[in-house]
Amino acid sequence: MTDHITETGVVGAGLMGRDIAGLLANAGYPVTQVDVDAEVLEDARTYHESELPAELRATSLENRRDPADRIAYDTDVAALAGTDFVVEAVPESLALKREVAASLEDVLSPEAVIGTNTSSLTPGEIAAGLEHPERVVLFHFANPALRRDLVEIAGDDATDGALETAREVASAIDREPIRLEREYRANGLSRLSASIKCAATWELLEADVAAVDTGAQAVGFDRGPLELIDLIGLDVHLATVDNLEAAYGDRYTPPAEVRARVERLVREGNLGKKSGAGFFEWDGSTCLVPEPDEPHDVTPILAALVNEGNRLVADGIADPATVDEILKRGGDSEVGPFDLQETFGDEFLRNALETRYEETGASIYDPTF
Repeated sequence: MTDHITETGVVGAGLMGRDIAGLLANAGYPVTQVDVDAEVLEDARTYHESELPAELRATSLENRRDPADRIAYDTDVAALAGTDFVVEAVPESLALKREVAASLEDVLSPEAVIGTNTSSLTPGEIAAGLEHPERVVLFHFANPALRRDLVEIAGDDATDGALETAREVASAIDREPIRLEREYRANGLSRLSASIKCAATWELLEADVAAVDTGAQAVGFDRGPLELIDLIGLDVHLATVDNLEAAYGDRYTPPAEVRARVERLVREGNLGKKSGAGFFEWDGSTCLVPEPDEPHDVTPILAALVNEGNRLVADGIADPATVDEILKRGGDSEVGPFDLQETFGDEFLRNALETRYEETGASIYDPTF
């Protein structure tokens, strides 16, 4: 626990927000969790009191006594007055995140730091219009936050002090802070994840969901890419794709017929894990992946991942070793994109990309190395 951070807050009490609050409380910080929805807040309280201890025991984290006792709950952001470090974990809407940041600035001291858990926007965009935009930093967790040892930190306009505070808090809650050299929409981990998910949706033109995900797990993925979409929520996935389109064009856009399929599932309330069904059926936290006739060849997905890793380096976000570490920690993977590139070789991967790019015209496959 950092000496100069005495009070913390989290705005948003959904799946990510409640886990972030739990991590802060488990590290010894007093936490105020704020959400406009009183029912969501009550669900978070129940989770912290009944499920968080077991979740902590299931991880490598030290389960400190009664973290729920250090969490207060409120529907009014004014309750965060006096906090030193606040994480916003609201849905991926730029307008909403700007509204939250502005409301925080109204109640926080000028020295307080705002961390954004955005997966598809940038701290600079969220801070635009604030009197103190230099206080806003990327503070991005992998999903699930309790089980993935990573927090990405960045901020082109953030002060060194704000960035250092974010690093200190990440270390205090036993997450590995990885500083990105530049801020880009989707950071590092979310861009790698988006490349895998997008490529997987293109493979759905040739195979069913079970065959794609089983093929991915057969080559070492902890979870299949379509299960990952279910995990974050199909509605969140579509919002992320839309946010990324503003910065990257159609790079992460699924084929039209798959997009229509996902939109239909969302309309029907099949949002993935949180609703019990999406691409797959879920039994609580267990994804029920049926046994396919045979796993699908996921070489194009691996190639798309390596391709994106090279793009991250070209964009100046991180060096190859850091890109590998981001995926290993954030994706619970034994290998990173550049490990895969070394294993399979440039020619093999480039041929896979060129073949799929010629077949689909999808820019996720457009070779960059």
